[in-house]
Amino acid sequence: MKLRSDTAAALPGLVLISFLAACGGGDAPNNPPQPSTPAPSAAPTTPPPPSPSLPGQASCTRIGLGTFNGNCPRSGANFALQVEQAVDLVIRQQPEIFESQPLGLRVLSPGRLLVGVIENLDHMGLCADFDGEELQVKDSNALNDQFHLIASNFILRRGESSYRATCVPATFPTPAPPLVPTPGCRLAPSRSLTCTRELPPRFLGDVDRAIDKVAHDHPEVFDFNHVQAGTPWFQIVDFDHYFVYMVEAMNSFGYCANYDGEELGVKNENGFNEQYDIFAGDGFIRRGEGSYRSTCYPATF
Repeated sequence: MKLRSDTAAALPGLVLISFLAACGGGDAPNNPPQPSTPAPSAAPTTPPPPSPSLPGQASCTRIGLGTFNGNCPRSGANFALQVEQAVDLVIRQQPEIFESQPLGLRVLSPGRLLVGVIENLDHMGLCADFDGEELQVKDSNALNDQFHLIASNFILRRGESSYRATCVPATFPTPAPPLVPTPGCRLAPSRSLTCTRELPPRFLGDVDRAIDKVAHDHPEVFDFNHVQAGTPWFQIVDFDHYFVYMVEAMNSFGYCANYDGEELGVKNENGFNEQYDIFAGDGFIRRGEGSYRSTCYPATF
């Protein structure tokens, strides 16, 4: 059944008022009532940006910042036992990231090892971090130990050989720049500890699919008549839009993506991300396994 509109429902009353006013009779007021002003609606609220995502921060937040200094002699480890326990726990938690070799255990994913050790130490009440070369551990700001867990051949260092120095006072963490959310990304910003090349890459198929999508949707960005010798990689004629459209394509596939001026970063969680070099230096696209550069733990953006 069709309902009458509000305007149609009000017409009989308006006709009656007009009639009485014309005849000068009735009790109708001289001035018709003014329509009431609707109550203002609440402005839509913008959800706050997600909190930064970093591993093992509870103990470091509790203990606080250190003071960067060079007073780091090799005076004897204070946390060697706890580091060994944290490493042993990672071996039990993630046996797939290790491979037995004659020289010891080979680490297949340095990033997963370091994140796991840091989180295990955090659960013990110890603040830990990675400075790009060594693991740092403290339980106060009086001092911290430095450990080198992975040899250059990726063999896991154990025991006394992993200890490097003790810094007095604790030399970490120092203030870091704020983490900025990535436009179009539903995930919190993150910062990586380390990035290494781990095969096979997990997102390569979708990165190649994004290149195909950009080529189909935006052919004006490319010159398909020119390809790099020995490859099917076609020439880019609009570099800025190529990278913008690649980020948009990866986002449309459900990923978070950014371009840092050199590599395309891709993630679907903050535990890790992959980095791709999708631009060959001589002006052509780069695709396939050669475009994959590294996997970062945690995600680097």
